[in-house]
Amino acid sequence: MRRGVLRKTVLVVSVLLGVSLVFASILVPIVLLVRADNQTLRRWSDIGQALTPVGVLFSGIAFGGIVLTLALQQRELQNQREELGILKDEQRRSSEVALRQLHTELIKMAIEDPELLEVWPPIEPNVGETKKDHYCNLILNLQKVAYETKTTIEVDELRGALAYLMTSRDVYLFWTKARAARIAVTESDADEDFFTRLIDHAYRNAVPPRRPGGGASVAVLAMGIRPLLHRR
Repeated sequence: MRRGVLRKTVLVVSVLLGVSLVFASILVPIVLLVRADNQTLRRWSDIGQALTPVGVLFSGIAFGGIVLTLALQQRELQNQREELGILKDEQRRSSEVALRQLHTELIKMAIEDPELLEVWPPIEPNVGETKKDHYCNLILNLQKVAYETKTTIEVDELRGALAYLMTSRDVYLFWTKARAARIAVTESDADEDFFTRLIDHAYRNAVPPRRPGGGASVAVLAMGIRPLLHRR
């Protein structure tokens, strides 16, 4: 705010000084020609020649003021462009967050109503899905929104959170089902693909959780599925 006021003050002073010098250079000779005699005019002519270097100095100062004014205006325009860029980024993030909130609401409606759940296409053909799968999808989307908005999580924290989530049997099984389809969908989008690769990295480094009650290990299921889905 103060810088803006200072720039405007410098600009106004420079303009007023320039206008005053122009009017003075026009009015003073006219007054001398009208009122002065020949001797006085010769005297002023000698004085004018003696003061020529001073005029050159003031001309240089005026030129420097013009250059300074143009430089300040250029910097002001650059700052405005940067502010507009920041504003556009914020608006884009806000739009993405609003869109994801709508997506979350749609999934919540599907989780609460089995009939609406049938509207959603399957994660993979001939692969059964449950309410837990949609809930796991919401959890992973929450991590993505938190990272993209830069509000609560950075990339290292995101990696840690995803690694922790993969210790959940349900999250691990959800990604086992959704992995191939998600990679195929997001590989053409750099931002989406970055998040997908982070999830997949956490998945590939996770220890497959065992079934509750000492049943067959999830590793048995993963050993049969992971070679088919593995992509580097």
